[in-house]
Amino acid sequence: MSRYDVHRGYAPAHAPVHDRPRLLNFMLPWAAGIVVMLATQLALAILVWDVITGDDVSTMDSPVRTVLLLHLPSAACVALGTWAAAAVHQGASRESRVRHYVAAFTPAVALQLVIFFSQGGDLTVLTFLVQLVVLVAGCAVGFLVDRLRND
Repeated sequence: MSRYDVHRGYAPAHAPVHDRPRLLNFMLPWAAGIVVMLATQLALAILVWDVITGDDVSTMDSPVRTVLLLHLPSAACVALGTWAAAAVHQGASRESRVRHYVAAFTPAVALQLVIFFSQGGDLTVLTFLVQLVVLVAGCAVGFLVDRLRND
């Protein structure tokens, strides 16, 4: 590697974390956040649909049950994923607020965008707003937990 490659963002393998290109500092937090959210959402789906409700979908007719069995656990999954992404984000990149926000919130926002686009024509204003509230509440709680853990 020549000395000119360092200015282009290429760093040797033994370089410290803060000398790596900025995008690589986000890969581990994003991966951790996505894996934690997908794993907890899968566990939630198995628990709610197989254990609690079973094949009887009529148990979810009540708005209170829908909030308690679906939306609050989903917010907890988003909070866990945001916390995992923020906790894994280390190094000099963590000292920048903007970079830390990007590292913490990108996995949750990206997965929520995938959910929005996958719903297509079934997405109504009410479901959009409910999912947006779940996203914002989960991100806020997860980031708050990370801040309380580090302070």
